[in-house]
Order: sequence, then structure tokens, then C-alpha cells
Amino acid sequence: MVAPKPITIRKERFYPHPPENVWAAITDPRALAEWLEPNDHQPRVGHKFEFRCDPGLCGSGITECEVLEADPPHRLVWSWVNVPKDPSRPRSAPMTISWTLTAKDNGTLLILEHTGAENIGWLTRNMMRIGWGFMMKSLIQRVLTHVEAGEFRPGAVPLKQRYYTCKTIPDRYVR
Repeated sequence: MVAPKPITIRKERFYPHPPENVWAAITDPRALAEWLEPNDHQPRVGHKFEFRCDPGLCGSGITECEVLEADPPHRLVWSWVNVPKDPSRPRSAPMTISWTLTAKDNGTLLILEHTGAENIGWLTRNMMRIGWGFMMKSLIQRVLTHVEAGEFRPGAVPLKQRYYTCKTIPDRYVR
């Protein structure tokens, strides 16, 4: 059997904000809940966490992750496994989400590299490619309007305006 060709989703975006603020936008669990999904993230190596939302077209709404690298405010790496909707189906191999922050021109260049995307189906992969682009272009920018001196203040993206629903999610994930 021939191994599938590796697929990496890569996105980059410049933000006119210091790296410490962009770091807060991608590590504070309340900020992540506003632009990505409800979670129990902590930016420390070895921390296992989940993103949770109601089940949808492509899955159970659960993504299991682990922090593989955390070098504030320069680099953050997660393992990423989508939990299938049907528990009898096998899980895909883990993917890796890498965030690299580089100070540039009085702001921050944020680079996302999502490797291992060959391990998921075509529809899910393309939804993620589009989703990462939208989140980096619009939602992270909104969240950054609520970060000052590396501290996130909730309310940038109100719950009713988020792309996901969380009617079935435990309260500890919903912020």
C-alpha cells in the first residue's frame, strides 16, 4: 500500500499587534472559545485538552489535542485528532497544528501550519482549509481588539455570533 502524499494547510496573516497580544489570542481558552471552539486549553507542554461543540456535518464535535510545544510568545504546537461521530469508526492519525509568531513591522506575522491533513477526508480537509483562513482573517482580528498587554477581555465575538452551537456541551467548556 502506498502512503498518501503529505498535505499541509498553511495560512499566514499579519496583525498590527505585538506578539504578546497575538499569543493571548491563540492561547487563552476564553479567546479560543470566541474564535475557534469551547475548550479547556492551557499553553503548557504535555497538557491534554479538547475543543468541544455540538456534533455537525463532519464529526462528533470533539477534537482531542495535546500541547507539544509552547514557547511564549513565539511558537505553539498542538496534536489534533477529530473524534468520529460514530464511535465504531476508527480515528484518523493525529495531525499537527503549529503556530509561529514573528515580530515584524510593529506587529506580528502569524503562520499556521496544519500538517497531516491527508489523514482526514476531502470534505473535512477543505472545510478546515476555508475555516482556518476565515478565522485568521476575521475572527482572530476581532479577538485582538479585546487583548491589551497580553490579557484577553471576553466579548469580542458574542456566543450567538459564533459559527458553532454548544447546546450539548458541558459548562466548563463554554465561556
